[in-house]
Amino acid sequence: MKILLIHQNYPGQFRQLAPYLEARGHELIAICSHKRPVACPERVLRYEEPEKLKEALPLGSLLWCEGLIRAAAVVNICVELDSNGWKPDRILAHSGWGESVALAELWPDVGQIIWPELWVKPEHGGYGIDPEKPIAGLEQRLEQLGRNALTKFALDQATTFVVPTQHQANSFPKSFRDHRMHVIHEGIDTNLASPNPNVSYEVRGVQINRNVPTITFVNRNLERLRGFDTFMRALPAVLAAHPTVRVLIVGDNEGGYGGGHVSGKPLREVMLNELAGKLDLNRVHFLGRIPHPYLISLLQASWVHVYLSYPFILGWSLLEAMACGCCIVGSEGMPVGEVITNGVDGVLVPVNQPERVSQCLLALLANGPMREQLGAAARRRALSWDQAVVLPRLAGLIET
Repeated sequence: MKILLIHQNYPGQFRQLAPYLEARGHELIAICSHKRPVACPERVLRYEEPEKLKEALPLGSLLWCEGLIRAAAVVNICVELDSNGWKPDRILAHSGWGESVALAELWPDVGQIIWPELWVKPEHGGYGIDPEKPIAGLEQRLEQLGRNALTKFALDQATTFVVPTQHQANSFPKSFRDHRMHVIHEGIDTNLASPNPNVSYEVRGVQINRNVPTITFVNRNLERLRGFDTFMRALPAVLAAHPTVRVLIVGDNEGGYGGGHVSGKPLREVMLNELAGKLDLNRVHFLGRIPHPYLISLLQASWVHVYLSYPFILGWSLLEAMACGCCIVGSEGMPVGEVITNGVDGVLVPVNQPERVSQCLLALLANGPMREQLGAAARRRALSWDQAVVLPRLAGLIET
């Protein structure tokens, strides 16, 4: 079977799926817009990123216009493929950037399987639920309108669509929650992400292993939507009460999914200024973005892993931390509550209460048997998302 995969940040959600499909004998071609090397054996075609549009346009219009530009670039690549005799049997695409919306004009008989991820609502940016954010204004509503318009157009053309969690599925209008929607996660490698009592590595001249009390925090960006400020405000009490614990923080300093700080400064800088003199920075290590093998080692050595989030998509890093046997302190509600049951395979606290976070961290650092019990339960639960479980389901959906 010939399969076309489309994702501006390829491989993205297809990281596990693409090599699995190729191993099953399918012929793959991928289309993306970035210029980075891709560690995948299939053929990767690239289009140019759209030029920056006029900022005077409303944000919803910007998203829609950029989506149509991307769609035209993608369909032009496909026209060339078609003229050379290559036509896919299936199209797999992420809907977030509008790349797939013109393909039915070229190949109306080719089934499209879409990864829409989320139907964006105000709370997904923290509006109306984050006490430091107002109700969504016109600009935010226009942005959501633009994103959802692209999603709706793509889903209207799709044969079926895939979302990774029930929380994300529930965000969509009822008209899309029918036989076409399938809740199947992209999968994690629980053989790679697994407990390793002998893990050892060095950070800033300090040897880290399972004998060193370590707290970890991992996200793509250090942002309020993912509870970074709550985590930072919890640290002074933890560092003061536990003189040997070390904190390893992974993530970039960009605005992230929920937008940047009102000051325009990175949230990391804002928090370090707020907490100046209250943190032992010799024991707090900001690692930025790190290679995936290093991330796994970090999680394997972690005593307690913190994952906080306002309602949004679920990050892979939480499932990988669970698979590594981390003792998890997570946030109550969705999305974390879908994968962790409080007191069974982790501890859940309100996303905006740093005192509760620090209390939980200190209690767990002092209770080895409880950490081991929760970590082992998290590992068992994470096996449900192993690629050996989910990839056959995805392949079956694509092939049938």
